[in-house]
Amino acid sequence: MRGLFGVKRAAASEVLGGIRAAQLDAVFRQMPIALAVNIINAAITVAVLQRLAPTAISLTWFCIVFLLMLGRLALWRRYRRVRPQVADLSSWSLVASFGSFLAGLTWGLGGVVLFATVPSLGQIFLTFVIGGMCAGSVVLSAPHLPTLLAFLLAASLPMAGRFLYENSTTGNALGIMILVFATALSLAGARLNRIFAETMRLRFELNAANLRLQAEIGERHATEAALRQAQKLEAIGQLTGGIAHDFNNLLTLVIGNLTLAIGRASENAAIVAPLQAALQAAEKGVALIQRLLAFARKQRLDPRPVDLPRLTANIEELLRRTLGPHIHLEIIAATGVLPARIDANQLELAILNLAINARDAMPTGGTLRIDIENSRVDLAWPDQLPPGDYVVLSITDTGMGMDEATLARAFDPFFTTKEVGSGSGLGLPMVQGFAAQSGGAVQIWSKRGEGTRVELWLPQAKEPPSEVAHQSSLVIAEDTQSSNSSLP
Repeated sequence: MRGLFGVKRAAASEVLGGIRAAQLDAVFRQMPIALAVNIINAAITVAVLQRLAPTAISLTWFCIVFLLMLGRLALWRRYRRVRPQVADLSSWSLVASFGSFLAGLTWGLGGVVLFATVPSLGQIFLTFVIGGMCAGSVVLSAPHLPTLLAFLLAASLPMAGRFLYENSTTGNALGIMILVFATALSLAGARLNRIFAETMRLRFELNAANLRLQAEIGERHATEAALRQAQKLEAIGQLTGGIAHDFNNLLTLVIGNLTLAIGRASENAAIVAPLQAALQAAEKGVALIQRLLAFARKQRLDPRPVDLPRLTANIEELLRRTLGPHIHLEIIAATGVLPARIDANQLELAILNLAINARDAMPTGGTLRIDIENSRVDLAWPDQLPPGDYVVLSITDTGMGMDEATLARAFDPFFTTKEVGSGSGLGLPMVQGFAAQSGGAVQIWSKRGEGTRVELWLPQAKEPPSEVAHQSSLVIAEDTQSSNSSLP
């Protein structure tokens, strides 16, 4: 619950910062209008007052208004250049409010000074101008309440104090009216400020909700695609698994009869040769069926604790012969790698399949690197794995890599970009099926022109490695390696 409240507080703080930034930005967006109104009204006021009672005071006041306008204009231009972050909002808010206060003060104190230099008609005109400026500030500065109040109070309170200082019936009435007018405008500005802040809050929350909805839609589409892919592979796996078992029984009968026929016809070379060719084809068919069963996750496994660094060292020479002299092989095992509980023979076949794929992806040479290390899944990543301890065997090549379309179909059974007869499209599906049946998973990363990385996540064994030697299946795999690859 504490974490949930922390997230909510962080989100609320982010929204509040966004509202403050929007309020300040609204004031600076409208500042050119406020400056133009300020200088135009000041010019008109001076022109009218000079006609009624020409004095140097009004011209001096106009110069002050003009210089202040230039300063605020420079401030506006700087704001447009820097576009302050949330951390700088307080200082910019203070600067904007202070500039507004000085502008209001030029009208408030200026009005008090000018009031004594003009006749009654000029005094009425001046009072109406200052009132209009106060009313206009509500419209222009309401989004940022400190800026509004700074101008409004600085412009109205000096005039109200001037009338109240007369201590006459008319003066007191005018002073009270100005105070009431300023209070009403302040309340109206505060209400407009709340409306603006609420509007911005709803806007930010709507944007956040829209982003969450888009993320949920994307996640839902990805989940649906993964579900469809899993259902498709499950259906294909059930089909191929059933067919493979039936064909395996048939091939067992065929191989037995061919072996018997070869034994009986051992003295007739003309008959033995085609029988042996038929026997070899049947045995390759058995190897293909084993890959089908691996994909369907119905092969018979003999999982035992296996020392992966030792296993890869035992097949290193075979891998070098398979890769050829133009491909450099590196095998790097981290310190303290724990044993994995897997079928050693099937893991050797999986490594050979991935090595052949890498070799075919590097026709002009390159580097194949095998890394072995311990790892732990805490938050169900990869997606197929529950939390726990695993041994990760990574095979990385510097080959041509795959584009996104090919990578998306890399684990599809019977999918291959190779020429007819060069690949069965069962290499990676077999590896994936073996890893899943062993309680692990396969992850693949690839980019066109940058190579491919395949990770085998295998469950750690709780007991030490088995010392019982296993019969390697790589002799058969090496004879049939041309049909094992599924990567382009």
